Amino acid sequence: MTYRLAAILMAAVLSTACLAQAPVSSVGGSGSVNDRLAELERAFSAKSQAQIAQHQQVTSLQREVSELRGMLEEQNHRLEQVIDRQRDVLLKLQDMADQPSSPAPSASPAAESNTSNKVKDDGNEQASKGDSNGSTTSYGNEQTAYDNAVNLVLQDKDYDAAIPAFARFITQYPQSSYVPNSHYWLGQLLFSQKRFDQAKSQFSRVVEAYPQSNKRSDSLLKLGLIAQEQKDNAQARQYLEQVVSEYGNSAAAKLAQKSLEEM
Repeated sequence: MTYRLAAILMAAVLSTACLAQAPVSSVGGSGSVNDRLAELERAFSAKSQAQIAQHQQVTSLQREVSELRGMLEEQNHRLEQVIDRQRDVLLKLQDMADQPSSPAPSASPAAESNTSNKVKDDGNEQASKGDSNGSTTSYGNEQTAYDNAVNLVLQDKDYDAAIPAFARFITQYPQSSYVPNSHYWLGQLLFSQKRFDQAKSQFSRVVEAYPQSNKRSDSLLKLGLIAQEQKDNAQARQYLEQVVSEYGNSAAAKLAQKSLEEM
């Protein structure tokens, strides 16, 4: 019994030794482990390449977003400058309208007509000079002409010179995006001088020809105020009610409602 047990133990030891000496590649079939390692290496390599490509795409998108953000900030800055400048102009013109002015000697209809024609003739003459020099198509000259007219109001406070300046701009650059504003500010200048008929013509032009202009509501309000000055309360009420109806949440509508309540 003892000899038999010893024989069994010896056989077990020899079997274990044989298994230990067997090569790894023989386990599970010849070359199976190497194949699996190669497959894992290929999968890892493909995954790494995909991650690199994805990282490059993310980096490119981040760069584009950064560029777009910079452009948006620049546009917002420019828009704020335009808004601030227009607000300053409106405040200056409103101050002019609120300041009491000494009554000017009444002019005859013929004299008034001659004054209006003089403004137009000056504008046409300047336009002809610009055409002959080939400069009226330059955006720089357009911007400069507009800025000069505005500066006559803001910086120089030369309101008499600003009137023909805006009139010339309208004549020289009839397709400019600044034309509606030029009509409006020209109307404001004339309104402050109590030249109501000429101011009415400018405001009416904004209302009728530029329905998308941001000056249309204010132009309607001014038409209502001019009608009040000319004692035409029915016409004034029509304009003021139109402002309230079409621009209910605007500052112009609030002023129009106040004027209606005081009529």
